[in-house]
Amino acid sequence: MPPATQTGANTFGCLIDGWIYTGQRYGPDHKASYYPAYNEDEKATVHVYVWVDDNTSISFNIIDPKEKNITVYSALERMNNDQTIYTDAVFKDGNKQEERLEDGIVNITRFDLNNRIISGTFEGGRVTEGRFDLTF
Repeated sequence: MPPATQTGANTFGCLIDGWIYTGQRYGPDHKASYYPAYNEDEKATVHVYVWVDDNTSISFNIIDPKEKNITVYSALERMNNDQTIYTDAVFKDGNKQEERLEDGIVNITRFDLNNRIISGTFEGGRVTEGRFDLTF
C-alpha cells in the first residue's frame, strides 16, 4: 500500500475484502477531476477514477469536498453535516461484471484548489484502509 501522503504524489490504495488494490502503475498520472458548484443548488464534486491493473478500475465521487476531520460512524444513516461521503463507488473487473460498492466516509486531509491536490483516507463496507493523494 502507498503511504498516506499529502503532496500530490498521485498515489491510491485500498483493501477490498482484504485484497490490496493500488493505482501507481496503471493509467494516467491524473486520477481525479474537480467539478465546482455553479450555483447554490449544486455541490462541488471530485471524481476519482483509478486503474488498479490492466483490466480493473475503482471509481467514486466525493461530494462537497472540504478539508476536515471526520468521525467515523458504523452506519451511514448516522452521518451528520460535518462528514463528507463518497458515492457511486464502482469496482470494474475485466474478468467479472461491474460491481457497485457501498457508499462510505472520506477524511480529506488536504484539499488545495491552488495546487490542485486532494488527499485523504476512506472506508465503507467492504473497502478498508483506503488512501489517496491525487492531483486534479
